[in-house]
Amino acid sequence: METITITEYLARKGIAYRESGGELVTHCVFGECDKDSRPNEGHLYFNPQTSQYHCKKCDAQGNIVTLCKHLGDDLAEIRPDGGAITPVPHQKKAKAVNVQLTPEYIASLHKALPDHIREYLRKRGISDAIINQQQIGWGDFYGRSWITIPITNAEGVYVLLKLRKDPEDANNTNKMMVYPKGAQHEIYGWEMLKGNVSDLVICEGEFDRLVLLANGIPAVTGTGGAATFKDEWTPYFLKAERVYVCFDRDEAGKNGATKVLTKFLDLDHENVFCIDLPDMGDGRKDVTDYFTVHGGDVDAFIRLARRVTKAEVSDRIVRIERPYKPTTFEEWHNIIAINFPELTFPAEICLSILTQILIHEIANPFALVLVGVPSGGKTICINFFDAIDELTYATDKFTPASFVTNASNVKREQLAELDLLPRIKHKAFLVRDLATLFSKRDDDLNECLGILTRVLDGEGLSTDTGIHGRRNLSGSYLFMMIAASTPLPTRIWKMMGSLGSRLFFYSMQSREKEVDELVAQLKSTAFKEKERACRNATRNLLYTIWDAHKEGIVWNRDADSDETVAVIARCAKLLAKLRGVISVWKEKKHDDGEIDFDYTPPVIENPDRISMLFYNLCRGHAVAVGRQQISQDDLKLIVELAIDSAPTTRAELFRELVAYGGVMTTSQIEKRLDCSKPTALKEMRTLEALGVCTLKELKTGQAGQPENQITLNEDFSWFFSDECRRIRGVEHIPLRDTLSDLVD
Repeated sequence: METITITEYLARKGIAYRESGGELVTHCVFGECDKDSRPNEGHLYFNPQTSQYHCKKCDAQGNIVTLCKHLGDDLAEIRPDGGAITPVPHQKKAKAVNVQLTPEYIASLHKALPDHIREYLRKRGISDAIINQQQIGWGDFYGRSWITIPITNAEGVYVLLKLRKDPEDANNTNKMMVYPKGAQHEIYGWEMLKGNVSDLVICEGEFDRLVLLANGIPAVTGTGGAATFKDEWTPYFLKAERVYVCFDRDEAGKNGATKVLTKFLDLDHENVFCIDLPDMGDGRKDVTDYFTVHGGDVDAFIRLARRVTKAEVSDRIVRIERPYKPTTFEEWHNIIAINFPELTFPAEICLSILTQILIHEIANPFALVLVGVPSGGKTICINFFDAIDELTYATDKFTPASFVTNASNVKREQLAELDLLPRIKHKAFLVRDLATLFSKRDDDLNECLGILTRVLDGEGLSTDTGIHGRRNLSGSYLFMMIAASTPLPTRIWKMMGSLGSRLFFYSMQSREKEVDELVAQLKSTAFKEKERACRNATRNLLYTIWDAHKEGIVWNRDADSDETVAVIARCAKLLAKLRGVISVWKEKKHDDGEIDFDYTPPVIENPDRISMLFYNLCRGHAVAVGRQQISQDDLKLIVELAIDSAPTTRAELFRELVAYGGVMTTSQIEKRLDCSKPTALKEMRTLEALGVCTLKELKTGQAGQPENQITLNEDFSWFFSDECRRIRGVEHIPLRDTLSDLVD
């Protein structure tokens, strides 16, 4: 039957809706699912292409025809040449009388099961033994008679009834519903997960589960259909030696099975299988059809199983469907350089972070913070990567608590809609302002950094609160993070060091522009036009790269030279030392002006994690420029990040040390860092305590406090070598100040 579109029908009925993720969302018209919802919330979802609907609360499902019947319209009204449609009257719905789902009540429903319904169930392949064991019943709900399937929670308490329509009730437009309305989805078959089981099938639908049980096959299903399988359910299945997933042979079933299989593979379950039902013809697509119509048996059913690997079901590599202009790295780089020359290098780092997602073995998120003064270009750089919905997710402000939300004013069953982690999975998370996070009070900041640190392990997050209890989003949650912030105060570095920092930093080093430069800037192409050109180029380049690697990249580590990897190791060892946690204080000042410092034993992280993340960044850069092995051209990124990711003053002092050839005196440090002598001495003492430099006293023959000198340790002498300068693209112009130059 040809009909008008669901969009037109809703508009003509006066039903308000909003668009979200390619679907139309509105308040449920089948019950009171949204009586407490805010105006912009809703649980009834429509597919604008197929006109099918599904309420995520009451589980009402159908299409424009069944909706038309439910709303009392004549079917002629939804034909393209149909008549007028009567708007939905705003009537107060009668409230259903709630009943307690006690064992006695469930037994009474089972006892009321009519013989003709029992016979109907037998024809669907459900034996009397299973009907009795599962207490399939019969009852009146929502003004109609239904087959009732009692569902318990994990504790064995009855919490809902899954209702299936009376097969003889031709006027009931709803195939199935849930009682009570708004009940939380559960596993049907929690009892199967209480102990160890060798084989367990996850199927799509309660009747399919009953058919499998009737054939002696242990099985469970979710009550929310193919699209619903909660993350917190997954760990319960680890006791099963082998897990089989068998969903309907249709698009929804295929997509749902892929999501479930991915969840188990993310938990590294060793034996995960998919059962693909054969083509049974005539619209037959589920387990019930297989056993009752197709003539399948248990042995043949199990032989359909095939082992599934991560590479097969991963949704990590998105398919690029939109048209785009093929763009090379060189073309992209030139466009950035023409419009924002000072942003070419930070944009290159950001690009290399995002392309890591294409490399299958990378499982650790990489988080970068661009640090600079206001209007220093950091937000513009992030904007280059915005509005690429398949690959990035941008926000102006966020709190780490939003990764797995426990908001007290939101119902538990609605929390999953607010969780941030699933929305940024396999994407680059863009945060334009991280400074608001760093400005929090110490206690709050410590908690936020703790959550952020855990999430940046890439293993999800589990929380326990007094409001919603345990919420578990564990498993593989790979994402990349690119953020912007103004310069960080000292206390932030100390807190991050204590927690084990997962963040890397790049200092934008923006310079003050001359008057003639500002004049030329104002008279050139409009600023937003320049930014738009860079955004378009970035989108086209990313689409080009993703389209070239539709199956992702399997990296051959053996092809990477030891010499190149050795540079990565040097950078990791340097950063581990530079951002070590240590407190240095003035202990005593002598009459001659000499100052003694003492310090706590330094806490220095092992460089293993840093080296792996640096290696991943280099691989991302190689992919961005069109290679699948790293070379020296990829190393500049990690050399700069190894220095900038240290506390600000230490990073500045190390850069000066490299410029001076690895040796500096107290007076030289005072001049270059524009600081007092005590501050210079403290920083020199800090680098010595961290094992970066050696400190010694110089005999100058002049009155007053003796000069001190620091020398980079041999482990880090490579950073002022010719090879390092070539990688960084800097000239060797060592700065040499004599003591007389520094004395007025």
